[in-house]
Amino acid sequence: MQQERSNLRRPKAVTVLEMVLAMSIMAIVLTAVLPLFAGIRRNWDTRQANTEIVQNARVLADHLHRTLAAATQITDVSPSSQDKGFMELVANDGTVCRYTVGDDGYVQFGPLGQPGDLAGPVGVFRFTCYDGNDFTTPTVDASSIRFVAVETTFANAAPLGADKTFTTRVYIRAGTVDSQPAETFAPGVAVRDSITWGGVDVVIDSYRSSEGAYDPVRPGAKAVISTNATGSGKIRLSGNAILRGDAYVGPGGNVETGLVVTGTSTITGRCGVLVAPVDIPDVSAPSDAKFQGKDEGVLELSGQQQQTLDSDHHFKSIQLSGDSVLVVEGQVTVVVKQDFEIADRAELQVTPGSVAVLYVNRRVCVEGNAVLNRLGHSPSRLHIGMTGSNNDFEMGGTAVVHAILQNPQGLVAIGDQSEFFGKIKAKSLEGGGRIHVDVDCDFAVGSL
Repeated sequence: MQQERSNLRRPKAVTVLEMVLAMSIMAIVLTAVLPLFAGIRRNWDTRQANTEIVQNARVLADHLHRTLAAATQITDVSPSSQDKGFMELVANDGTVCRYTVGDDGYVQFGPLGQPGDLAGPVGVFRFTCYDGNDFTTPTVDASSIRFVAVETTFANAAPLGADKTFTTRVYIRAGTVDSQPAETFAPGVAVRDSITWGGVDVVIDSYRSSEGAYDPVRPGAKAVISTNATGSGKIRLSGNAILRGDAYVGPGGNVETGLVVTGTSTITGRCGVLVAPVDIPDVSAPSDAKFQGKDEGVLELSGQQQQTLDSDHHFKSIQLSGDSVLVVEGQVTVVVKQDFEIADRAELQVTPGSVAVLYVNRRVCVEGNAVLNRLGHSPSRLHIGMTGSNNDFEMGGTAVVHAILQNPQGLVAIGDQSEFFGKIKAKSLEGGGRIHVDVDCDFAVGSL
């Protein structure tokens, strides 16, 4: 009896057969349960992806509505056949912005050259635009667009998820494209005869000096160029030149023949005909005795030389080179009987609160890395009037000029990588540099 009780208290061992049976049952249970968990996970991933897509679609639709409804002008758009399209527009603050699709598949928006991700990724981002009279035939004529349909297909990253397509429709406000007659504009570049502008990466755009210096990543699209002439090809853009603004040929002219655009050049604004010629008067030097008598000879600065002009002067010519600096302080008028030449890294500085009025009777040449009136980035501080006939105003190299320029009897040539900030009136304009029209400045000053 004692031996039997001892046997009853001894634990029983698990046999190999029992272990195999238990593991088999567990495997069967797991085989049945795991797909259930995987399905739940896939379903969760799909629902989460769908939620993100809907949220992305709402963000994009809201952005499109707010931005397009407030845009002052549509300047460029891709055709409706392009799956990954773009649209360029002028925002209500004058900034040129762009919708596009980045390399990562995300819809991007922002000023030219500075886009930011907005929503995505997308497989389709298509613009279909219509004018105000025909809602069946798409158009890519940016100036006539009044209704935009944006089709967007968002990619679904979930294994069981399906891509989803959304369409956003926006009406562009009537009158967003400037409908004023041409004569009410104050052209940034106005010529009597012809404009020939072309090359690689050349531009005529705009900015407001009252808001600070020109910002290359936020160029304005309010530049207006015009010619009083009516002949064939009086305004020619070639290469990949861009005019961010409007172009007008002379009264009675024909836009189709008077304005010639070749290569990949673009005019983002309107093309029209002036109702009346732009006033481009001749310029005369002041008749005061101090400007009519014997001149002071040649003002020549070179190397590190510096000189300040704080009163009126009458020179035979002015020559600046090296790292020299000519400073103007106060309200100063300078008459130059022959040439004004500035080269190398020389600079003409007009101090804050000062205004320099420069009359040149023959030729102005700004080349190399020379700079005219960069302090404060205000073209209104420097007025240049060419007083002779058939005179040239020339810029080359990487020269920079901030000025109001009038050369009604001669040529303005701006080439290489040079940049002109301000406004121009001339007989003709040619070249392939960069002109940034300051819409805040004015031609009127003193007797100019």
